[in-house]
Amino acid sequence: MKLSRLVPAAVLASLLAALPAAAEEPPAPLAPLAVGAAVTVKKPVNIAKLAKKPERFAGKTVRLEGKVKAVCQGMGCWVEVEDAKGASFIARSLDESVLLPKDCAGRWIVVQGKVTTLPQAAKEEARPEDHACPRPEYVVSTEGAELK
Repeated sequence: MKLSRLVPAAVLASLLAALPAAAEEPPAPLAPLAVGAAVTVKKPVNIAKLAKKPERFAGKTVRLEGKVKAVCQGMGCWVEVEDAKGASFIARSLDESVLLPKDCAGRWIVVQGKVTTLPQAAKEEARPEDHACPRPEYVVSTEGAELK
């Protein structure tokens, strides 16, 4: 009989020990963040079309909307924006005036900037390993961004 009383007590004790972890509150949602110039372009560009033929958009100011697929872990100077269908495009602050948090991957982002070829100097610049910037031919030169 004593054994049958001990088993429920042990089960109860393990359940009570797990309660504090389950009772913790979930982390607060991240606050929206705006960096750089205000985003004024209202209609987002189709990222798949932009990625397929970026030269057609060269010199145009565009709005990218999507999820942050990747972000620069050195300074936050570039971000890869991915749409719902998996197409993505790099937005980069060429003058490093618009820097994004290094932990923003997975968040919703709106970026405004001009579609341009990546300057030769940016393609050749030497950077530390933790600041490895992608070097695509075309980027959106970030003027402003909003993290939701």
